[in-house]
Amino acid sequence: MLRDAPPSRLRVAARLANGFALDLVKLGGFGRDVIDALLLCAISQANVAQITRNPEFQTRYATLDQPPPDDLRRPVSISATANSLRIPFETARRRIAAMAELGIVIIHPRGVTIPTAPMNSPFYRMASAAHYELVRKLYLRLRGIGLLDDLARPQTSIYDPENPPVRLVTRLSADYVLRLAEPINQHIGDLVTGIVLMAVIQANTEHLPDHEGEAADEDPAAAALAIDALRRPVRASAVAERLGMPHETIRRHLVRLHDADRCERNGDGYVVTSRILAREPFFRHMVDNQSHLHRLYAQLSDYGVLFEWEREVQAFRGAA
Repeated sequence: MLRDAPPSRLRVAARLANGFALDLVKLGGFGRDVIDALLLCAISQANVAQITRNPEFQTRYATLDQPPPDDLRRPVSISATANSLRIPFETARRRIAAMAELGIVIIHPRGVTIPTAPMNSPFYRMASAAHYELVRKLYLRLRGIGLLDDLARPQTSIYDPENPPVRLVTRLSADYVLRLAEPINQHIGDLVTGIVLMAVIQANTEHLPDHEGEAADEDPAAAALAIDALRRPVRASAVAERLGMPHETIRRHLVRLHDADRCERNGDGYVVTSRILAREPFFRHMVDNQSHLHRLYAQLSDYGVLFEWEREVQAFRGAA
């Protein structure tokens, strides 16, 4: 399992998962900022919770050509959505109202839904296909560093390779993103500050290879210093662009993180160093994240998705 892997692999897996989660959040926001994207994710998952819990519904509405009908979507209150993400009610109310004016969501007396139309638009279909590819590529990268080998893989597939279960994969991985909100709030602070910190960590390390630090288990201290030398500082403006948020908002969060010793200044940029990442809250967040990842891919395995991805790998090797 992920949690039984050597520390160096856990660190690489955490880095890959960090970038993966940020990419999923940005893809799910209909081109809006990450806060709206998280609100939409929470609303959507609450709307289709009965589908996610029902294997028959999951497979029936698995592909892009089979969106769940409106009568299966259950409204969710704004307060429940705000509470699930631990963001202020007024922030959620104001942002959801703005999205309702654009037709992205509908506000009913009993709550909020995202109707079928935007969930079947060309933009959504394109974003969902990219979402599916992110989940598949992360699986292959984790597999490439020797993780997830313990997952059971059914010997049959439930879907046509020409029409993959994009919606099923999107729903399950959206649940993974929402599960991250709790440890972010618990171990890092409020959700927005946590997302900003994740973006800094990603910018610092996204250029590193997947097999970086394989000797770190023999000399962790030396490895930490070597990795810190490779971390690239990131400016507030670059973080703001990545997250689609105002520069001043990002600057305030970075100052807050710096004052709390959760990141360091390096020239005119910010870095989260090994000294900071070695602390218990970050370690617990990393372990929680790995557990959530394992759960995601175990579910995908149960639906035969990993079997199909493994078959693609074998076919590619055979062609080579």
